[in-house]
This record gives sequence, C-alpha cells and structure tokens, in this order.
Amino acid sequence: MKKLMVLMVAGIVCMGLTACEGTEFDPSAISEVSRQVEEVTASVEEISEYVGEIQSSVQEGIDEANAVMEWYKTEAWANNPWISTPVTEEEVEGLIDAGQKEINAYIGENAVYDILSASDIEFFNEYFNDGRNNGFLLSTYECPEACDASQIFSRYSDAIEEVTDEDTEDDYAGKVPEEGVNATLLGNLGIENRELNTPLKFKKGSNGRYLFLDDVKDTVKLNCDGGFYYNNIFVIMMRAENQDTPFALTVLTKDDDGSVKIQMNYWSDDMEEVQWDGSFLYDLYDMMQDSDIQRVMNIPGFTGDVSLGAEIAADAMTGGKGLEEVAKLVSDAKDEAKTYVQEFEGYEVYYSNLDPSAVGEYVVSQIDVSSGNFKTAEGAGIGTTVEQLKEMYGDGVITRLAAGREQIMYTKGKYNMLFLIDKAGKVEEMTLYINEEFNK
Repeated sequence: MKKLMVLMVAGIVCMGLTACEGTEFDPSAISEVSRQVEEVTASVEEISEYVGEIQSSVQEGIDEANAVMEWYKTEAWANNPWISTPVTEEEVEGLIDAGQKEINAYIGENAVYDILSASDIEFFNEYFNDGRNNGFLLSTYECPEACDASQIFSRYSDAIEEVTDEDTEDDYAGKVPEEGVNATLLGNLGIENRELNTPLKFKKGSNGRYLFLDDVKDTVKLNCDGGFYYNNIFVIMMRAENQDTPFALTVLTKDDDGSVKIQMNYWSDDMEEVQWDGSFLYDLYDMMQDSDIQRVMNIPGFTGDVSLGAEIAADAMTGGKGLEEVAKLVSDAKDEAKTYVQEFEGYEVYYSNLDPSAVGEYVVSQIDVSSGNFKTAEGAGIGTTVEQLKEMYGDGVITRLAAGREQIMYTKGKYNMLFLIDKAGKVEEMTLYINEEFNK
C-alpha cells in the first residue's frame, strides 16, 4: 500500500513540474501539487482502511471455521449429543435440542435436524459393513469426484474376480471388470470412473478391460455411532468396532427408495491428527440449502415432474423435442445466461442456465402458480390464508398493494417465495424462485 501511495504522489509531482517547465517559478503550482498530494494521501488511507476491513472479515471467517473444527474434535467428540441411541420421546427431544444448540451456532436457526433413530443406525451398520460398500469410508474426499477409487477396489468386493494365467503374466491378486467398477461407483457415489478427478486405468484382459489389483486388503469392521439428518442428507459417524479409531465422518444422501450416495467422507487412523480446513461445514450448509430447494414443490415440466433447482439438460428429449422446442425464450437472446419459460394451465415453469460455463445445463429457476392444487412442501397453495402462511414460515416481508391486496415474501436459504394475497386474505398467486445468492 505504501508503494502505491509513493507511485501516485510521484506521478502527481511529475505532472506539476511538467506544467512549470519553461516558465518562471510559480508558488501556486507547488501549492496545487501539495493539495493534490493531500487528496491522494486521504484516498490511499481510505482504501487502506477498506482493505483492512476485508482482511479482518476474511480472518473472522477462517477463525470461525477453525473454531467449528476444534469444537467437533474436542467437546463434540468427547460428549456428543448425537451418539446415544434415543430410548424415550423425552430423551429424543433432549438430544435434538442439544444437537441443534451446537449446530445452529454455526449454520443458522431456521433448519430443523433429527437425530438418527435406532433403525437408522442399524441400517447404516449393515450398509457400510457390506464388503461392496465398506471401502468408500477408507479414503478422505470432499466431493464424489475426489474419491480415491484405488483404495476402494483394493478392498473386498463382489466385483473382484480371480485372475487367471490368460489375463496377465503379472502376479495380481484380483481383477475388476470395467463395468463392475462403474456399477459400484454409480451405486455409491452417483458418478462413473471417467468423472473421477483421478480415473482408474484399465488393462486388456482375456475377454475385456479390467482393473488389475496387486493386493486385496481386508475390510475394516465399522460401527455407526450416530449422527443426524436434514431432509435426505445424513451426517453419520463411524468408528472401528470397539475402538476410537479408525474414524470416518460421512455425509450422504438417502432417497425414499433406500438408495445411498456418499457426498463427502473424512477418514482418519488417528483422531488427533485429523486436519480439516473448515470447508466441510460450508459444503454441508450448501447441501442443506440445495436440499431445501429440491423439496419446495414438485410440478409437471417438459421432462416430467420437476422441482425448483432441478437440473435439466437442454437437449433432454420428450416426444422428440428438446428445451428450445417446448419452451419460449424470455431473456434477451444476446444474454449469456438464458431463460426459457414453458406455460401450462394455471402455472409456468422457468428454465435458466445460471452458470453459462456449464454448457447445456439448465435448472428450474422459477415456478409461477395462479390456479390448481399445487402445494409447497409445507402445504402452502392457492387459497391458503395469511394466518396459515405465518404459521408455516413466520411474518415475512409484507408490501401493501392497491385495492386492498398485499404480497408477502419469504427468503429460505437459496430461494424466495412470493405470495400475492387478495382482499379476503388468501393466496391468489405464488412465485417460487432461486435468488441471486444461488450463483455466487
């Protein structure tokens, strides 16, 4: 910053002296240069103060993230409110309150969390101690693409086949066919091998392409100690049977059909050596907000039922037609980010490529409803009273309109809800849309 100030001042002095060249000494010129120097100095001080505020804000964020991780590794680990299995309704309420008190301090007061039930814990114990799934807890990754698949397939799996002399001259312990690798990854991560940051390399075998393993390691018996869930997102803790370590903290999604996809996993042989940079909490918060969007409302779109925030491929085909053929372009054709709208009886669905760099990828960015029996996840729809809205979402931001009408807006994470209220105090129209924070 000092260098910047010196350069700016030097530049002004040079301009002042140039103005004086070829003339007699003019005291007013020196005075003018001095005045400009004072102005620049004041501006530099303002910039310096602003930069200092930004640096302070960033440092506060880093300190807070580190505090979260320290809390988790000490207090939460030693006396975790989620670990005990609930027995009575009173104990369940106590556990939820204790867990929320800690998490809400960092994530917010609006979310509602539930403690894993005994049946949930039983499900995850069975799921992750299946040899086909166990290996997914043995490497650390913050997104499915970063998973160390070589670590996974070195463990026992139904996909592993015995190596024969026809396959290779090398001394391998086993092989996994390419289709077996993809099926296993899709089942647990929702992605194929080619989508990994470090894809596995296959070799030609006797009758196909295989991943050859020079070692097949034993799986680790892991117990699910507990955790919590929010919508379809589960945060669960696993430990080696009857031991503190090895340890895994896993974030996954579990759909109604029982299918599980692991989103993040933190693995350690030594709890004291776990190093997290705080991104886990931010990623989890984003996932929670995205899950809020997905459960706002299901409504028919051109690819079947869709929900706010649902991803749509521009070339998705329904009856031989893609997005451009079934929806009308409503943004400026020259705009980089484009929005299409498809009109139905009583409602409209908007599709936008909020991230133009993701070529061909659109999301349902807005849903307008003027009639019909469509409801939000909490039950709001056409005809819902203002009193019912406030019970569901709180007071909201109210704007008075002409002719005795008003509108109420609610912001929930990454989306907004706008309800138009008629003179009778009931919802006449509603708009659900992704707010600007979604693409930041």
